[in-house]
Amino acid sequence: MSKRKRMLPFWAMPASWGLNGKSRLIAEAEYYYQGDDLDYKLADINSTSDKQYEQKKLELDLKKEKIGRYEYDKAIATLNDEPYVTVLSMDIDPDIPTKGAFELDWNEQFVNYLQDNGISGMSDEDVVNTWFNGVCRTVLIQEQADMDFGLDQQQTNERPDVIRKVNPGTDSESGTS
Repeated sequence: MSKRKRMLPFWAMPASWGLNGKSRLIAEAEYYYQGDDLDYKLADINSTSDKQYEQKKLELDLKKEKIGRYEYDKAIATLNDEPYVTVLSMDIDPDIPTKGAFELDWNEQFVNYLQDNGISGMSDEDVVNTWFNGVCRTVLIQEQADMDFGLDQQQTNERPDVIRKVNPGTDSESGTS
């Protein structure tokens, strides 16, 4: 922050003589600062802790478009010591749509959370990659289970993992009465 040069210091201004505490700090900030510098100085004055100031500063950065939503969300999560992960982008091969890639962003707390829950790797990237592969496997298994649902009676009898429920009073094949 850069102070504006003034011919008279703030304390020499008659309007400052009766002020004290927070009102004096605000008046002094308004005397010396302007624009973004004033906004950040007022955020500092109005904050009761370093953490609260950092949060207000991030809110100002987002509002003034100095950072984007992803940077803001990640910084807030990190400030609150919470795990954070998001998908930044997804690319699909135009020739083979089943091929693609995801770009992820995460904070240190997310890696620690994964490690605390038994996911390991040689680097943070390895830990997150192991987790993401596990998520993909879970989606694949669930998709397979969804495809298995609704098999005909013959296949159901052969598969102990598929349960077929028939409502009483309905035609067991069509499900109608």
